[in-house]
Amino acid sequence: MKKLILVAALSLAAAVCASAQDLSVLSKAARMAYDWLANEGYKPTIDEDNDVEFKVQGEYFYIDNDTNDPTLLRFLVPNVYEVDFSDEDQVMNALLACNEFTRSKKLVSAAINRAGGVTFFASTYLAANNGDMSEFMETAIDFITRGIKSWLEIYNEMAADEGN
Repeated sequence: MKKLILVAALSLAAAVCASAQDLSVLSKAARMAYDWLANEGYKPTIDEDNDVEFKVQGEYFYIDNDTNDPTLLRFLVPNVYEVDFSDEDQVMNALLACNEFTRSKKLVSAAINRAGGVTFFASTYLAANNGDMSEFMETAIDFITRGIKSWLEIYNEMAADEGN
C-alpha cells in the first residue's frame, strides 16, 4: 500500500512539474503582473509568444512581455471586433469609434490592427507606481472591460447615423 501511495505522489508531483510554466522568460513587469494575477485568482498562463494570458468576462487579456522594456506593463485585449476592410463604411465607422473612444478615455485606448481586429490596450511603467501594481491592474482590467462595451455603443451609434 505504501508503494502505491508513493507512486501516486510521485506521479502527481511529475504532473505538477510538467504543467509548471517557465516564468524566467518574463520581463520584470510581466512577471510581477503574472504573480499579481495568480494571487488574485485569475489563473494566468504564458502563451506561445511568452505573453501572459488570462480571461475576464469571456475576453482574453494579454500582458505584453516586452523584454526590451522590462518595466513597461501593457495590457492588450485583441480582436474584440473584426472590421471588414472591404466595407469602407465599416472601416470609417470603426476608425471614428476608435478615435472617439481613445479621445474620451484616460487610461484605455482602442486601435485597429493590420488584420482588422479592434484591440484595446492600457499601459504604465512600474517606476511610475513604485512597483505597486495593484491599483493599476484592478483599474486597467475594469476600464478595459467596461471600455469594450462603451466602444461597441459608440460604433453602433456611428453605424446607425450612417444609415440615416
